[in-house]
Amino acid sequence: MVVGSVAKNSAVSDPYNVVEFIKRQMGNADYVFTHGDAEYGPEQISALILKKLKQDAERLLGEAVNDAVITVPAYFDDARRRATINAGRIAGLNVLRIINEPTAAALAYGLTNASDQRIMVYDLGGGTFDVTVMDVARGAITVVATDGDHMLGGNDFDDQIMLYVNDAFKREHGVDLLAEIEVQQDLRQRAEAAKKTLSSRPSAKISMSASGKRLTVDLTREQFEQMTGHLLERTKMLVESVMSEAKTGWGQIDTVLLVGGSTRMPMVPQMIERMSGKAPSQAINPDEAVAMGASVQAGILMAQKGDAAILSTAEGRRLANTRVTDVTSHAFGIVLMDDRTKTEYNQVMIARNTPIPHEVQDHFYTISNNQERVRFVVLQGQDRDPANCNTIGQTELEFDRPKPRGYPVRVTYQYDANMVMHCYMEDEKTGRIAELHISQSGRMSDREVEAKKRLMDRVKVD
Repeated sequence: MVVGSVAKNSAVSDPYNVVEFIKRQMGNADYVFTHGDAEYGPEQISALILKKLKQDAERLLGEAVNDAVITVPAYFDDARRRATINAGRIAGLNVLRIINEPTAAALAYGLTNASDQRIMVYDLGGGTFDVTVMDVARGAITVVATDGDHMLGGNDFDDQIMLYVNDAFKREHGVDLLAEIEVQQDLRQRAEAAKKTLSSRPSAKISMSASGKRLTVDLTREQFEQMTGHLLERTKMLVESVMSEAKTGWGQIDTVLLVGGSTRMPMVPQMIERMSGKAPSQAINPDEAVAMGASVQAGILMAQKGDAAILSTAEGRRLANTRVTDVTSHAFGIVLMDDRTKTEYNQVMIARNTPIPHEVQDHFYTISNNQERVRFVVLQGQDRDPANCNTIGQTELEFDRPKPRGYPVRVTYQYDANMVMHCYMEDEKTGRIAELHISQSGRMSDREVEAKKRLMDRVKVD
């Protein structure tokens, strides 16, 4: 198996054996990539990438690397976070913590910042977008509000260039560049290269050949910005949403950090400056900030565990006292029955943007006499209509004998530091407990993870 730029460059010559943009598929139970006789889910493909990173780190350091902090988009839901943890385990890593990418960027920024500030992190990566408002101090990072779109990123900007060039080629030669996967992959790589060129130059040329025909298309930055304006507008709407959630005006934002390679497009800092009235900070490298912040988080965790090597330095002792408080990116609720209308509704248990870790308990009651069980359905979302929310798990609590109407059960929701849900329903009088069963939109069993790890151990990654 080959991972990285070598694999990416093979997408044109060998497109059926190359996987790209797997991050968008994390937590998707229906996604399967077939290679020979083997089938790979998103966790396994992600594990191959992590295994390559693990090998590279071990080669550089000259020692085994077993522990890891893995970053994810802030708007990743429960299923995607669980899938990411499992990918790390399959790769042979002990996942110390899952941390949101904007929070990691803020940790990297906090290393160089001596004053207390309220900052915004605008994170536009290759496949996802997050925006987060947080307070940064020398000893603490506190997230105030976060929002995002896990299906919006630099790839979508590339798509617009691809469509533009394809339309020109069809008009000139009557050939559809998207009809053949090899040509499509070639076009994608050229579109991405043109996008990068337009970040530093006013125009770019895209030359394509197909079916014995050839065409060079000129694309100006102005044209590119016009054809992708609707994508930028989607990020603007999310920025406005998170500002509203944070109850913050632009006058209260001290710094805007741009994170992710796609923020190098000039229209991004220009939009932020128009909205905020101030130029975004250049204090961190957009490509490296998240990785740097993850290493800081790892240092914090190890220092707080008493690692002697880290605590032997002044910086390590400072890390031991650093607090990181993140928030939920989604609301979580429970399906209840309206006794008057006899219709189901979503009762929110944990609101969006609640500081974590967080635990909440409440009591609910049976709705009929001689009730033998209670259905326990956990939702992700804040809409009152369960149909407009995602079901992340369901189970039943069986009573020891039929219960009368109004019999109480206690429900507990725990949202841990890795931003993963744990839910329980308990009959307090008998001690019977039903733990939420996460569906595979949710997670693999420990046995499945271990089996896939054994298979991964036999795979050579370059």
